Amino acid sequence: MTERIKQIETIVREAGKKLLAQEVVVSRHKTKNDLLTENDILIENFIVEKIKRFDPSASVISEENYSRGSLSGRCYVVDPIDGTCNFAAGLTLYGIQIAYFEDEVCRASVLYFPKHDDVLTAIDGNGAYFNGVRLRVDHSQKAADGMLIISDYYGDVSVPMQKQFSLVEKLQPSFLKTRHFGAACIDFSLIVCGHALAYITYYSKVWDISPGLLAAKEAGCVYAAIDGSPYRYGESGLVVANSEENLKLILNAAKDCKIEM
Repeated sequence: MTERIKQIETIVREAGKKLLAQEVVVSRHKTKNDLLTENDILIENFIVEKIKRFDPSASVISEENYSRGSLSGRCYVVDPIDGTCNFAAGLTLYGIQIAYFEDEVCRASVLYFPKHDDVLTAIDGNGAYFNGVRLRVDHSQKAADGMLIISDYYGDVSVPMQKQFSLVEKLQPSFLKTRHFGAACIDFSLIVCGHALAYITYYSKVWDISPGLLAAKEAGCVYAAIDGSPYRYGESGLVVANSEENLKLILNAAKDCKIEM
């Protein structure tokens, strides 16, 4: 697995160099609240071609043109630009991420942040690493001493938007601050590196969630679906926390807000 993750890291670093050399070209609105850039397509095609060269018998699922497929067998899940709206706006809060699956289990992931040349890697059962330094979250930190990250608010998910607002209103007094960064790769990296204590996301796509979730698990985070059940890819409510205490705090608040999947 070590050689595989090195190969994936090489690919995302090369993709990052290509991305930084490009001008931002917005193609169209994918949805009312999301953009597609020509850069997404160019980087996706570059990554998929590279994967097919070194592992031709594996399948690839990617956000833009390869979004259908199965996680069975060997499968690479690609988000060519995670945080496209941030990227298009000239912000540095975006990344390139790839997760590797074997028979529907995420075995390795790489999250790369081109503007900062930082890389977060994870191997199932072998830890999470930021620029080569192993990460372990501090389970002793209390909610009052750290930040709660919220992915965004959505009108097209199973949790009604008003309940999304109500949950933040209920949790705000318990946490030092709440923050929105607009990219799953950034959100996960902040909690894994210890800069935040908890994360609520309504992203549901496997390319958004799987790379960072493996890193969070390997760094010692705990997680569940927002209704307290075991989380499954494709669901639109995920809670990740540095400790069981902070996870229960959020899940109890979600229950009080009558949030169901």
